Amino acid sequence: MSKYLFIFRHSTDPQSQPSPEEMQTLAGQWYAWMQKFNASILPGGDGLKPGGRVLRGEIVTDGPYVEAKEFVASFSLIQAENYDAALAIARECPGNNLIEIRELGGYA
Repeated sequence: MSKYLFIFRHSTDPQSQPSPEEMQTLAGQWYAWMQKFNASILPGGDGLKPGGRVLRGEIVTDGPYVEAKEFVASFSLIQAENYDAALAIARECPGNNLIEIRELGGYA
C-alpha cells in the first residue's frame, strides 16, 4: 500500500462560489464520500484557514496571491494499492475538479 496526498484546490472566481444551499448539499456528499472510503482515508487531513505566508529564501510574503486563479483549501492523506486506485478514489470525491494527487516519498 502506498500513501497519497490529495490537495484540494478551489477557484478564486467569485461566480464559481457555491450558494449556502449548494454548500449544504456538498457537505452531505463529502460526508458520504468519507464514509465510503473510510478505510482508505488516513488521519491527518484537514481544511486550511484563508491566508498564510510564503517563505522564499529569507523573504516572507503573504499568500495566496491576489492574482492566483485557485488556492489550496484542504488536504487528505489516502492509502491505496497504486496511483490508479488513488485516482479512482479522487474521481468519486465531490467537487473533484481541482484535486492534485501526490504519492508520498516514504523517506525515513
